[in-house]
Amino acid sequence: MSQGDSSYGDLTSPLNRGLSNMLEDAIQIQPGVKVLVAYEDASLGWYDGELKDRVIEYCRVTLGVEVDSVEVGPPANTPSAPLEERLQAQSFDWVIFLARLGDQGRFDEDRDGPRKLMVYTRRVSQLESTFGTVSQAAMLSLKSVVDGLIAGAKTTAISCPHGTQLISGYNAEVSRSNLNEGQGESGASKDVTVVRFPAAVSTPVSAKDFSGQVVLRHGLTSTGSRVYDPPNLPIGKPVTVHVVNGRIDRFEGQDQDVQGIREHYERVASRFGIEPMIVDSWHQGLHPGTDASPDPADDLCLWGETLFTSPQYLHFHTCGEYPPGEICWMVEFPTLTLDGRKLYEDGRIRVDAFEEFMPCLDRHPELRGLFNT
Repeated sequence: MSQGDSSYGDLTSPLNRGLSNMLEDAIQIQPGVKVLVAYEDASLGWYDGELKDRVIEYCRVTLGVEVDSVEVGPPANTPSAPLEERLQAQSFDWVIFLARLGDQGRFDEDRDGPRKLMVYTRRVSQLESTFGTVSQAAMLSLKSVVDGLIAGAKTTAISCPHGTQLISGYNAEVSRSNLNEGQGESGASKDVTVVRFPAAVSTPVSAKDFSGQVVLRHGLTSTGSRVYDPPNLPIGKPVTVHVVNGRIDRFEGQDQDVQGIREHYERVASRFGIEPMIVDSWHQGLHPGTDASPDPADDLCLWGETLFTSPQYLHFHTCGEYPPGEICWMVEFPTLTLDGRKLYEDGRIRVDAFEEFMPCLDRHPELRGLFNT
């Protein structure tokens, strides 16, 4: 964006509302702050180059802050040398990740150095949509209500139209204090330690007391924690995973698919020296504005790492007794039932059925439009 651009200075444009939401609402960048934008090359197919340019220009021109940038490349299991060199050479207050690399340490306890913002609006079109323009404060308020309802339930059941059926007792390990992004605590239910934009998933819930079955329809994807090859495993026909108290008991399906899944778990677990048959935790997507265009048949990883923010998916962390584990399950059109009441039904949050949502909807009327209430 430049002063000659017709959108420059138009604070009501969807683009500028999205940028303001990201940089002023989500992380409150103030004068005097130093910002580093860490970005992937657009040729990798995840983040477009225009988004980087717009973020940098908004920081520099609209907010009047010092901003630098560094290309970091795709995720890796070693630190990004260009990023580390830049951080050692200069002090920054914030690193804004327009790169998958920013997701890799999202549950780490180490909070030294600059604060981190992980951006999930990967294209300008996503930033301009409701996914980028519904205020971060509204989404955090929604997240707080969902977290609180899950934490207060004595029994929780997860189901889907394709045959998923899981149930647990009291959710003792759901955090009651860390209802905002960036406030983590020990245990499987701790939240991420980076700020996510937008705030679009619930706090992870421990799965150790859940038993039943999960039906996988498209395959397995990486959680984005660490890098391994191949990062995903397509399956030909649905596979049913039987779970007993947060552990995988067996896989049931076509022999070829079941064998492939077992080998994938063993390969990933052996690579990192972890316990393969753990179902560590799960969380729900919160944002109906999530881009639904990625097709699992085209790119299983892009699909999984995009749709996990949608209420139409429930996301499991498996393979490793820690969040987020290494292998993800995606449950489509989930129904989440708390003490006999449906909080989610077929992938829709029932904000109209729980009075706890009313103060949130009154404070943030844009949520009413998002949920058509």
